[in-house]
This record gives sequence, structure tokens and C-alpha cells, in this order.
Amino acid sequence: MLPQEVRELLNTNYFGYLCTRGEYPHITPIFFTYDQRSSIHFMSEFKSKKVRNILRDSRVALVVDVRDESDPFNNEGVLISGFAKVYLPGESVMEDYDIVYTTYELFKSKYSKFVEFEEKGDVVVEIRIKRVSYWKGTRFKSFRVSED
Repeated sequence: MLPQEVRELLNTNYFGYLCTRGEYPHITPIFFTYDQRSSIHFMSEFKSKKVRNILRDSRVALVVDVRDESDPFNNEGVLISGFAKVYLPGESVMEDYDIVYTTYELFKSKYSKFVEFEEKGDVVVEIRIKRVSYWKGTRFKSFRVSED
């Protein structure tokens, strides 16, 4: 389980910046949910660059941060490194349906004003957290996340 300050940051913020590996690094903002264990989830169009990159190389990084423009010593954030898995429609095994359904329900509750799972090729992506760096002002902590 992640430390309280990291869980709080993930639970109270609505978007982060995902970095994937393609010909060049690709950074894009995403809406995400945290499963309260060891994974981050997001939804994306199957044809998006981030999904194409993940299908080639599953190593990803995600930054979620809060910035104080008037006092940078109040800045707080988390850098998550891990491996992403894309849940492709029609290719998921029965155990995957629970992850897809849970992710959709988490999105509906966190982003209730605009989330609709459309049949336009949306996929669910899970980031299995392996390493975390957390900062608050000038204080930094890094740690590995063990398997459950």
C-alpha cells in the first residue's frame, strides 16, 4: 500500500501527465483513477498515440502534482513508474472484466459530469505501480512498491 500522503494526492487530483516511449518520449495529460492498492487506471481511444506506444513498450511514467505559484516550497507531487497493460475489447479473459468494470465505475464516480463509455474504440489501461517518488517542497522520498 502506498503512503498516506501519496494516496491522498492520487485521490484528490483529477489529472496527471503520462509519459510513454515511442520514437520520442510522448507526454500527455490524462484523467485517472487510483484503485487504492497498487494500480492507476485510465481510459483512452484505442487509436491514440499513448496506447500505440504502450502496446510497443509497456514502461510508463505518470506525474500528478499540485503547484503553488506564489511559493514553490509548497509544491507537492508524485512520480509513478510502472508497466501499463491495455485491456483490448474482445481479447480480455474473464478476470479482466472485473478490472474493466471497476475502472469504469471509479471513473463514473470521480468524473460523473462527463464520463460515458462509448463504443468508439475506448480501452482501459492499467498502470501497475513499481516505483514511486514523492515530494513536498524540498523534501523527496522514493520507494519501490512490492507485489500484493
